[in-house]
Amino acid sequence: MTVRPRPLLSACARRARVGAGLVEIMLAMVIFALVATSYAAVTLRYATRMKTIAAGAARSAALTEYLNRLMALPFDQLAGAAGTFTTTTGTFPNTRTIAVTGSGTSRTVTLILTPTSTLIKPDTVALTRVKATTTSPLGIP
Repeated sequence: MTVRPRPLLSACARRARVGAGLVEIMLAMVIFALVATSYAAVTLRYATRMKTIAAGAARSAALTEYLNRLMALPFDQLAGAAGTFTTTTGTFPNTRTIAVTGSGTSRTVTLILTPTSTLIKPDTVALTRVKATTTSPLGIP
């Protein structure tokens, strides 16, 4: 009598596991959809935050530019700088309102910067300018 070794799996069992089953494919698709959706949400949040940061940086740059212009003006020309001005071009369209109050040797300049976009809040800066004296405090001309 000759003993034959039995195959590990029968022919029926091997034939049933030829490829991936429908359930495995569906499970892989669900896992991929969950990962892709969460990644998209994080990316959207990141993009929104970067847009807000860029707008804030543009607002700070515009405020610095307008304040530097006001500081460079001679004291006697400050009153002529008052008014409302609108900028529609560039990366930061805005409306700025400049008010000059005070008399004598001291004036307060108020700058209100209102962005065209409603996503960014308006900003107000006030500075005080004092007229330089022509004589030295020590009495030296």
